[in-house]
Amino acid sequence: MVNTISLLYVDDDEALLDIGKMCLERTKEFQVTTVSSATAALDLLKSHEIQAIVSDYQMPGMNGIEFLKKVRAADKLIPFIMFTGKGREDIAVEAFENGADFYLQKGGAPKPQFAELVHKIHAAVDHRRADARNITLNRLYTVLSASNKAILRIHDKTELLSEICRIVVDTGGFRMAWAGFSNEKTHLIEPVASYGYIDGYLDTLSISTNPVPRGKGPTGTAFREKRYNICNDIATDPKMTLWRDGALRRGYRSLAAFPFAPDTKNAGVITFYASETGFFDDQIIRLLKEQSGDITFAFATLDHEEQRIASGDNLMASELRYRRLFETAQDAILILDGDTGKIIDANKFILDLLGYPLEFFVGKYLWELGLIKDKSLAEKAFTELKTNGYIRYEDLPLETKQGTVTNVEFVSNLYMVGDKRIIQCNIRDITERKQAEHALFLANRKLTLLSSITRHDILNQLTTLLGYLELSQKLVPESSAQEFIKKEITAAEAIRRLINFTGDYEEMGVNAPAWQNISSSIRNITASLPLGNVKLIIDGPEIDLFADPLLEKVFYNLIDNAIRYGGEKMQDIRVTSREINGSLVLIIADDGAGILPEEKIRLFTKGFGKNTGFGLFLSREILSITGITISETGEPGKGARFEILVPAGAWRYSGEKTRQ
Repeated sequence: MVNTISLLYVDDDEALLDIGKMCLERTKEFQVTTVSSATAALDLLKSHEIQAIVSDYQMPGMNGIEFLKKVRAADKLIPFIMFTGKGREDIAVEAFENGADFYLQKGGAPKPQFAELVHKIHAAVDHRRADARNITLNRLYTVLSASNKAILRIHDKTELLSEICRIVVDTGGFRMAWAGFSNEKTHLIEPVASYGYIDGYLDTLSISTNPVPRGKGPTGTAFREKRYNICNDIATDPKMTLWRDGALRRGYRSLAAFPFAPDTKNAGVITFYASETGFFDDQIIRLLKEQSGDITFAFATLDHEEQRIASGDNLMASELRYRRLFETAQDAILILDGDTGKIIDANKFILDLLGYPLEFFVGKYLWELGLIKDKSLAEKAFTELKTNGYIRYEDLPLETKQGTVTNVEFVSNLYMVGDKRIIQCNIRDITERKQAEHALFLANRKLTLLSSITRHDILNQLTTLLGYLELSQKLVPESSAQEFIKKEITAAEAIRRLINFTGDYEEMGVNAPAWQNISSSIRNITASLPLGNVKLIIDGPEIDLFADPLLEKVFYNLIDNAIRYGGEKMQDIRVTSREINGSLVLIIADDGAGILPEEKIRLFTKGFGKNTGFGLFLSREILSITGITISETGEPGKGARFEILVPAGAWRYSGEKTRQ
């Protein structure tokens, strides 16, 4: 079943609202709500769950720009498309400056116009969802760090659960969270901690630990099956029937329940509620599962601490404390002497991350590893850590044994083991996140540049077309008219190519770069290429590239060009690769006619070529988003040869983790 987008369409033209609603809902992709004024739209947004907005500009009472400003004051992420008959450039600029995702002008034929609107809505929704997801994931990483700090600081189980509930709501952005222990006598899960918008909801739950109707919801099932249970749509999920109305009234749209400390006297569940449907994806589930594991370990540690106090077994308590440092989150961990700042232990994660044995770390300071390279700054940070018990750096460069720089998040906590001060440093690899952020930044900058260039080109072509049309109307002889009509068609075709190119370029950077298999990408496009008797050969190991999702278009352009211009004698197109000093050279070569020296100079220039003039230019731009370059090194008469240079960190052998 297709997931529909809840869309608010605002326009003072009732007839246009009707035709727009009909055209959009006919696609089965949208559920459209229409209003005829911006004031009415603002009232509706308070009570309805809207996922995207399409608005006219010129409306009585409040125009589209004023409406946009009020929407952005309340919601920075909801997609907003200005769809107006006003074609002035200053209006478009003002719309973008105030947070509009797209500016689309009315006035064309309904079918292509609404098809373009559908495309813009999807692009805006996908882009905003990616932004929202990155914000959510960053918040959850912060939640994990704050939760671990609370685990080290708080030694009462109920107080710890209360603090974790507060952290996930205040920092993680959840609507509500609660935690409860099972009562063996009543066979109920009894809430002991909660935070967020509750409004009496917990009083209505009565969740059983047995497989009865009141025990078959997500929370009861998670406790009984000892694994997390997800409900991504409270409004439709049958397992929420008993609690649905109360949850929806309080703005809960999805929930996730995670058991902790199963098969112990502390067995319980922590349940998170989000204000949007479909919130809990695999990555968010993984982070929350990690947190529930931290709670389980914390409770076990507290139980052992109680036993230690009772028995006076200081040695056992110290060992449990040290094991806690290595078994919490999936991070690289260093243990430092709290008095000297020297490293006394390191876990397997950081050994693998940097490529050194344990002996390399022990006895060194952080700046000797490349973390906080400035010695004076490192000493200042160490003083701050001893004073406050906690420091955090969002982004630090860390150099591996191979000389590759890895971006990491660095969090340190100071605590006592008996009468000795110990520092725990958690180090999380954020290289891929940084690559994605940088790639998106470059893509947005390219789109800004392109909009001005393409608009200028299109206006020139339109001027040519209108001039020929006027001359055609005045001509009487049919033969003369036909000559001008041919020129009109040529200008129109130029406009079409420009618009198609703009569409391709506009897709660059909309989605974050991802790992893509070279062989699979090439196989995906071969069916649409007229290879004829030409053999397409892929040699060498399976390799993945970290590139924009339009990577397939690069391979399509290169192979299509070879087929078009390789000549009748061309027999093979071969794809090979080789590793050079950590980088990868990917080669796409044919045995055709090759490329003349005078053509090589302008080969990747926009508008140069015998077909559209955009293919190789677009290919270079797509690759550059993740730092990949392309050049042509073939010899005329011996075939074309394109070499794609992929830097370290942006390629890997299939099945491996990211190369360091």
